[in-house]
Amino acid sequence: MKTKKIISALIAGILAATAAVSVSAATLTESNPDGSTEVKANIVDSGAVSYIITIPDTADFGALTQPESIDTDHYAFYDFQVEATELNIKNNQGVTVYMKDASATDNQFYISQKNTETPFTIAYDVYDTPVNADTVNNYEAINTTAEPGEYGYHLCTFLYGSDSKTQPVTLALNQNALYGQTLSDIAGDYSGTITFHSALFERS
Repeated sequence: MKTKKIISALIAGILAATAAVSVSAATLTESNPDGSTEVKANIVDSGAVSYIITIPDTADFGALTQPESIDTDHYAFYDFQVEATELNIKNNQGVTVYMKDASATDNQFYISQKNTETPFTIAYDVYDTPVNADTVNNYEAINTTAEPGEYGYHLCTFLYGSDSKTQPVTLALNQNALYGQTLSDIAGDYSGTITFHSALFERS
């Protein structure tokens, strides 16, 4: 009987200590009769949307070569993918991706010679499908067939559930543009910039 009472007392003491540790509390006393409690809650917006579209940091055609003739095309290609890395959107929504040259005024795509007062400029085309030297003539570049909008050419649309899906893109530069040019005049580094724009939309 004596042992049972001791155990009960120990259990009561442990429970009291646990309650004191688990709850952060203030005390009111005769000398400190006032106190305050912060009341908290959290509401999660289950309808909030977000997305991540991954685009390449750079696109490099590499070293270009001046052709000896223009009887045939002499293309340089660069392939990349635009990825719907994360789509936290509703089932009636999608994300549209557009692209355009950052500085061109004629809706085309260019790279220009750097560090010169009168730069040589080379045009290139953009395909929304993989192409190579054998297949390039079987497809039309988006910058030759489509009508650009405010944000450029429509590249693709990722719908709800398209996480990790990718859109292939091929840039194609015909090196025939270098034919007849004086190499010492056009030698050097070239660059241009593609601007991408994404937009969330809802299907009716």
